[in-house]
This record gives sequence, C-alpha cells and structure tokens, in this order.
Amino acid sequence: MDSSSPEPPGGPPGPWRAELTVAWRGLTAGRRGGLLAIACAALVAFGSQFAEMPWRSALRGADSSYYYFWLRSLMVDGDWDFRNDLQECNTMPPELKAAMLAEAPTPAGRQPNKFGLGWALLSVPPYLVADGVVAAGRGLGVWSLARDGYNPVYQSCIYTWHFLLTLAGLLLAWRVVRRWCGDPGAALVGVVLLWAASPLAYYGTIKVGMSHNAAFFAVALMCWGLQAVPDRPGRGWPWWVAGTGLGLAVIVRFQLAVFAVVPAWIWLREVWAAGGRAAFRNAAAALLGALPLIFLQLFAWHVVYGRWFLFTYGVEGEGFNWSDPQWLNVLFGARHGLFYWHPLLLLGAVGFAGMVWRERGRGLAAAGLVAVFASAYVNAAWWCWWFGGSFGSRAFETACLFFMGGLAWLWRTFPSARPALWAFGLAAAAWNFYVLALFHTAAIPLDTAVTWAEMARAGGRMLHLVADFFRGRGGGA
Repeated sequence: MDSSSPEPPGGPPGPWRAELTVAWRGLTAGRRGGLLAIACAALVAFGSQFAEMPWRSALRGADSSYYYFWLRSLMVDGDWDFRNDLQECNTMPPELKAAMLAEAPTPAGRQPNKFGLGWALLSVPPYLVADGVVAAGRGLGVWSLARDGYNPVYQSCIYTWHFLLTLAGLLLAWRVVRRWCGDPGAALVGVVLLWAASPLAYYGTIKVGMSHNAAFFAVALMCWGLQAVPDRPGRGWPWWVAGTGLGLAVIVRFQLAVFAVVPAWIWLREVWAAGGRAAFRNAAAALLGALPLIFLQLFAWHVVYGRWFLFTYGVEGEGFNWSDPQWLNVLFGARHGLFYWHPLLLLGAVGFAGMVWRERGRGLAAAGLVAVFASAYVNAAWWCWWFGGSFGSRAFETACLFFMGGLAWLWRTFPSARPALWAFGLAAAAWNFYVLALFHTAAIPLDTAVTWAEMARAGGRMLHLVADFFRGRGGGA
C-alpha cells in the first residue's frame, strides 16, 4: 500500500495506461457518463479564459501578477526589479497598481515580492515557447506583438501549460491513491469526484495563475516518488523525485514545508527497519532534489530583500495567532470554510482517517494525516484564515490528495454504499461548478461569508453579469 505497509488487494501497480483503461471500462455506463460530464465542465471552465482574453488578462490579480513577475522580470529585463513589471502590466486595474507602487522599497531598493517563485519556475517552458512564437511572428512580419510577456500569446501558452499540469497532477494523484486503496476503479472515482467538488476545480481550470494547482502537483509528485520506493529497492531516484516535489512545494507556497513530515516519516521507518548506508544514501538523494530549489528561493530573497533568510509575509506585517486558531471557522464557517463550501471533502476526510486507522498508523497515509493536521493548524492560525478572495478554502489544496484517498477507500470498502456515494459525489461536483461560476462572475461576494441560501439565489444575478460582461461592462473575479 505504501513504502512500509503490506500491499492491498490487487498488488503492486502494473503499467498505468493499461490499469487506467481497465478501471475506466470497469465502471458502469452511467458512471462513465458522469465522469465525462465533469471533464466537459472542466473544459468549459478552461475555455472560458480564452473567451475573456480580448477583454482582460488570464493572469490577472495581485497574487497572480506577483507570482508571474519573478519570471517576467528575469526574461524581459534580466533582473528581479519588479517596479517596471508592475508599471507595464495589464494584469491589474490602475488603482491597484498605484497602491502597489506606493509600497516602500526593500532594504535592497527593490519592489517587494512576498510570494514564492515556484510557480514562475514551473512556467519557464511555456514562456520560452511563447517568446519564440512572438519572435518568429515578428520576424516573418505576421504581427507587431511586443516580446513583453503580457500579450495573448504568452497568456495562452502559460495558461494551457498549467491546465496540462492539472491533468498531470490528477494522474499522479490517481497513481498514489490506487496504491493506497488497491483498486484502480475506486481510485479513479475518488480522485475525479473529489477534485470536481473541491477548490482545485477553480484553481486548476480558471485561476491557474495562482499557486494552488502547482502546489497540488508538487505534493502529488512527492507522494508518487515515495510510493515508488518499495518497488525500486536500492535505487535513489524515487527519493530524488520525492525531494524535488517537496522542494517545489515549499517554494510554491512556504507553508507547505509542513509536508516534509511525509518523506521524513518514511525515511525514519526505513532506518528503523533496515538502517545502514542505504538509508543515508536515500536521504542524500532527497536532499539533492529539494535543496537546489530551496537555495534558488533563498538567492531570490537575497537579491530582492538583501537577506538570505526571512519570512516575507512577516515583513509586510502578516502573521499567525498560534494560541487562537480558528478551527470552526476555517473548517465549517460560511466565510470560505472548507467543509461548508465543499461538503464532499468532509466525507473524504472521514474516509482518510478511517483508512489510516485501519492500517494502524503505518506508512505514507499516516504521515499524510499528520501533515494535513499540521497544515490545517497553520491555516487556522493565519491572521487571514479565510484567505481573502478565495474560492472556498484554497489553502487546503494539498490536503485534497489525501481526501481523494479517503473517498476511494470508502468506495472500495463499502460496496453497498456506492450508489449513495456516487449520487452525493456527483451532486457535490455539480454544486461546486455552479458556485465556481457564481464566484468567477462575482455574483456572490468574494471576501465575506456567503450562505448556501445566498448561493442558491445568486444564479439570476450571475446571468445578468455575464451578459453585461460580453457587452463590454464586465467585472468578475
């Protein structure tokens, strides 16, 4: 089941394409239709951004802009001085740009950028493709588009790339969950239903300029590497992959450092069981994956802030209330509470806890439970526990991987409950996409509490806002 527990029914995974095909064919026609409907909804959400690009950037918003500035500044100007990136960007309204430009410079004399550079690092390949396309078009006289990092060619390439990362993250998640539950079909249902009913449906299709889809991909990569450890005894590459996933997760979102408990847990069990030189070689491989990425972030801080080590959010006066975590609000409150906005995740969490209990706390799933709890504590203690204009509780994006395992475990363990699980899961996914549309069109408030009744009543307002937008008067998230 993982690197330290017995294999579940079904044994170790075979060729993943064949397994995925068998899992798909093993579903009833109705369930295949439901999963296809989710795929169509995701494609519509993804395609909506191309329809909006003539009016507004797909990389819009303060957070998305600053994630992108790490890449754009280096590629266009060869530096990390973000002031001109901010002045020239088409990703923020003028009043927001003015407020950002009024911020005090760092001790190094730079425009501050508190966000991690992991998202920018992941975006290097599509940026290079877009830059080549723009340069070729200019050379051939096809267009006069500037190599500015902002025009629709850059937006389209980067946006499409991150949607492909959504698919890659889901594939990795399926492979991890399949190993946990021992049933490829249950894993397929658990991964797709829970993704569609979670914040990831928004951040993996529409708001890919935020960090959350990249964070999910990174943690899924880490767990996939750890799952490969027992299948490749004596090989260091699974540990290197796990370390790379962890390092990427940390520089995408700093709070994800708590997920270091997962590889550390597996490694300590390995030391306890076998000891010897191999365990330390594996630790070195993991560090070889993680440390170069973390060093890159430290170097970036040194350039922008003049210091190698600092908490950039703390520099801006943001912090944690460790003695007063808002557990009820962050999990059950109408202001972006995790289980209030995404009820299926509660079922996944219960299933995940049941899976860990059934295993008696062995292996990767147990380590994941500790990491999810630690992440929840960090989220609940954050001064802005509702995370601003968030679709649901976006800060739990990586916990969704483990909740997917819980939902799949329930599907496999309680076959008589499958009709009810399917009906609830599909209804939760449909509701989530409806609320996603409300949120994206600003038919509901983005930064305050919203009740289920208010969401239900907001459908008519959403239709008016969409019509207004395509008349050239649109707002939206």
